Amino acid sequence: MSDPALPRQLPPAQAELLTELADLLQTHELVVYGGAALDLLADPHRAGHDVDVAIVGLAQAWRCRSRLLVHPEVSELSAPREYWIRLDQPVVMFDVEWRGRVLDLNFVETLDGIGHFDVECVRWHHPSATYVDPHGVLTSLPVRDAGLVSEIESENPLLLLNRAVRLAAKYGIDLEGTGRLAAALPALVTAAGRWASSDDFHGRQAEHAHTRALAGAVQRAADPEQFLAQCLRTGVVDCRYPALADVLRRDEGALGRLASTLSYDEFWSAAEALGQCQSLHDANHLGGTW
Repeated sequence: MSDPALPRQLPPAQAELLTELADLLQTHELVVYGGAALDLLADPHRAGHDVDVAIVGLAQAWRCRSRLLVHPEVSELSAPREYWIRLDQPVVMFDVEWRGRVLDLNFVETLDGIGHFDVECVRWHHPSATYVDPHGVLTSLPVRDAGLVSEIESENPLLLLNRAVRLAAKYGIDLEGTGRLAAALPALVTAAGRWASSDDFHGRQAEHAHTRALAGAVQRAADPEQFLAQCLRTGVVDCRYPALADVLRRDEGALGRLASTLSYDEFWSAAEALGQCQSLHDANHLGGTW
């Protein structure tokens, strides 16, 4: 069996998409990574998928955005925003609606920090029209687990915990099971509970992103109430929202009410109604995203 970490040729449909992206973005090199890179290899006809694209060179972001503003196939562009991976590696990002897809464009200085879990590390490369699967994820589909490949100390732990709960909800991974994601969770929860930063991005915006990740993961899960109960039992709720965790344990119907919400605002409004969570919702309307 060939080494899954070695480059392999993309199938025709995926290679065509990669070429179309390069033409749209007018760049000689780009990488498609993350969930779409994996999912579209498993099912090339999967529709409505966000596509994460990385382009080396922060300065390219502004030139690229200027071209896309007048492109006839682009229906919407978000405002550019800055964030950091590996704590101090800068990224400029904006979203583009194109041909029924949302492209998350990330302009980076290096590709080294991309991908925190093995299922996020599949990459398509242009212009070679090849892909790599360094952790052999494609050899064991469907996805039933996710392994942490980043060092917790190298990243904002709220970001890592966000990714963990989102992946668990997306792929139906048992947070209390015997897999690699469940094994990594206690350390992630502990680090996230201790995390404090005076930096705006790693502090206020990170907290805001975490509230979105928790609400979104619960609402995406196949069984939202069961998933929220797992988040409660594993400390995912306690580590940042101990007052909410306490209410959920004391009120037998609270889990169901919270899990039945359908939007971010509805989730946190329901949390406020349970008591002692008003400050969270107010703070999270300050903006910021990951």
